[in-house]
Amino acid sequence: MKLIGSTTSPFVRKVRLLLEGQDYEFETLKALSPEGVKKLESYGPVRRIPILIDGEKVIFDSSLISEYLLAKKSIVLSLDEKLTLKLIDELCDAGIILFQQKLWEIDPLWENEFSKRTDARANAILDQLEQYAANDSFTQLQKDWLFCVLDWINLRQVFDWTLRSNLLSLYKKLEQSDKYTSTRPE
Repeated sequence: MKLIGSTTSPFVRKVRLLLEGQDYEFETLKALSPEGVKKLESYGPVRRIPILIDGEKVIFDSSLISEYLLAKKSIVLSLDEKLTLKLIDELCDAGIILFQQKLWEIDPLWENEFSKRTDARANAILDQLEQYAANDSFTQLQKDWLFCVLDWINLRQVFDWTLRSNLLSLYKKLEQSDKYTSTRPE
């Protein structure tokens, strides 16, 4: 198996955590560089990372890759587990949109209606995840995905989520784990 992606992507990182202990090749690329874009074009029209190649299969989208890898281990997630994972992915999507608004100077102060709604969505999701953290109701897979997103938000300094004490406590418990330090963005 071969995973293609960047070390900074939270979507790639969650797949790397899922592949922990398995034999696979990790090809890094800078997805936004001209060379990275050209390489991504060679794998198909989506032009996003991660991409998993397993034999003849070329799979894009971190959630589809994760579902594929879990199925290979005969692991089936419940609807509730999938919904929480989707919530975490939605937080990541909102964070990336807000980061791009600043990075590309589209709306760096988040003043337009789209940015305001995206920020509100991110905060609503964080509030829900704060409640889940208070009840200690995350599975290990959910903790992995959540850690990847929160760590990326910190890395990119998108916004301050740390006022949510339960999420912060969970993050602090997880951050020294070998699997998180070994996949830390470079």
